[in-house]
Amino acid sequence: MTSSNTGSDAGKKKPSARRRNRPSPRERLLDAATKLFNEEGIRVIGIDRVLREADVAKASLYSLLGSKDNLVVAYLERLDEEYRARWEERAAKADDLDGKIIAFFDMAIDEEPGKNFRGSPFFNAATEYPRPESESERRIVETSLNHRRWMHTTLTELLTRKNGYESSEQADEMLIYLDGGLAGARFTRSVAPLETARQLAKSALGAPAADYSI
Repeated sequence: MTSSNTGSDAGKKKPSARRRNRPSPRERLLDAATKLFNEEGIRVIGIDRVLREADVAKASLYSLLGSKDNLVVAYLERLDEEYRARWEERAAKADDLDGKIIAFFDMAIDEEPGKNFRGSPFFNAATEYPRPESESERRIVETSLNHRRWMHTTLTELLTRKNGYESSEQADEMLIYLDGGLAGARFTRSVAPLETARQLAKSALGAPAADYSI
């Protein structure tokens, strides 16, 4: 005689596939923060709105990250990690050092329309805290600056290899072109300023090495 499943197991519900495959609370917080901060800015978005978007309890936020400012830092760190990975993938396909340098401009040209021409999220974050008043706000600005330092260091290393001498000043020049292109693209809602910046960078790379000697 077979027994029927009338015990406690019968009343248990298996989690749905959707719930099993759902991202972790931390990932949902970061996804929500990325969407809201990128679209509307950081300081204007209250933490309750992030929690609603992420479908995460406030207690989980404080357990995982501790505060909204820490969430902002984690959001910027993830963006930085993703940006570096995208650049490295693109640079690996470049035929020469010039191509690796120009990859920064190509990325911006390809990505800005999809970002609705909002420019660099690192620059945007830093400008939202012009006078950081707490240690956590200083960490936000520092995290943004770390991304900028990585870009400058990477460009300096590539240009130094190309030129045969220390080339941090030319790296400054490349970043000024990129900054100007991003600002112009945001203002005109067009990639045309970025394409101009790319051409200026290519022209500078083609200049004789003596033009940049120290």
